Amino acid sequence: MNMDKIVEFTRFLEKELNPAISEVESLTDNNRKHIQKLVFTNLVDRFDFMVDKFLLENCQETALLEKALAESKDTVTESYLITLLLQSNDLQSVLNNKIQDKLRLTILRQRHSRKLATLLSLFFESTSEYERKPRINPSTGDILDNFKIQRKEIPASICGYADWLYSRRNAIVHGAGASSITPQDRDQIDKIYKVKVSDRIKISVASVKTAVKFYQKLCDLLLNK
Repeated sequence: MNMDKIVEFTRFLEKELNPAISEVESLTDNNRKHIQKLVFTNLVDRFDFMVDKFLLENCQETALLEKALAESKDTVTESYLITLLLQSNDLQSVLNNKIQDKLRLTILRQRHSRKLATLLSLFFESTSEYERKPRINPSTGDILDNFKIQRKEIPASICGYADWLYSRRNAIVHGAGASSITPQDRDQIDKIYKVKVSDRIKISVASVKTAVKFYQKLCDLLLNK
């Protein structure tokens, strides 16, 4: 598999995100309130972007190819196939583009945690451990082999915790100034992960650092697989 996008994301954490956190920490409390929210949303958006790009760049992996073509109902005529072959100087690139278009209309439109589960399925035979098993210490962002749930309002699985982070991002971006997770996200987390998350959110430098730790640990897990 092409791991470039994961490597690029880890470099972003090291060279851009961590220095930005240090700068935010040097500000007074009043000045950092808005800036730390921007840093947090940028962090989550970049991770989501990485997931999308990773799936697109590895579109010919068997699992992704099957999902991309699963809902394809179009019949390819001999005439169309011959025309495609004749007009394509780089047939591989053309095929990649068509598969990627299918992924954009299917997998990439799914909820953030579902896209992440699809990514994890490329590395592990079963993703149930990553979707359901409590492994995240929400106080530190560490990914452990096992974790005893202490804060029941935060999903403790890898996919669940990623979903919770993205829901906090949505609260900032789509909340029209409110500091609460949207009803849609609350309902989805309750439905998928059986967790009733706290309505109110508070983004601090500490919570940004915790999110960074989680994303870094997750990338390490994938890169070392």
